[in-house]
Amino acid sequence: MKNKLLFSFGILVAALFVMSAQQQGTAKQLNQALPIRTYAALRDSANSMDVILYLGKGGSLSLSGKDVRLFGSFFENKTAVKTNAQQAGMAMWQIDGRELISGNFYLGDSTGFIVFKKDGKEYVNSISNQGNSFFKRQMGLQ
Repeated sequence: MKNKLLFSFGILVAALFVMSAQQQGTAKQLNQALPIRTYAALRDSANSMDVILYLGKGGSLSLSGKDVRLFGSFFENKTAVKTNAQQAGMAMWQIDGRELISGNFYLGDSTGFIVFKKDGKEYVNSISNQGNSFFKRQMGLQ
């Protein structure tokens, strides 16, 4: 009887552990990338951009014209998982001097992510390996 009770308790604990892990996995999957229209405007219509770097030697960048498109290619329109990485900087895209969207970015070992807040919602987009390396070099971290 005692063995059956211990076995049942073990099964119950294992089931609760699996359910908890599934719920945590689902929470991580709830991150969304920017809506395609917003991302397309960021990529195709923004004509100036300001970037502030917080880590390493810090600094700021102001970009315009073709440089905005090149720089914008570092930010991908695919979802990333948020980690506990330290905030590395902030980027703001503009169209004719008016803010289109801004976000805080975080760098990892090989890639990173940027968190946008728009219309009361949070979006998490990935930063490419090339973008991650570029930011780290600019901050003197590589």
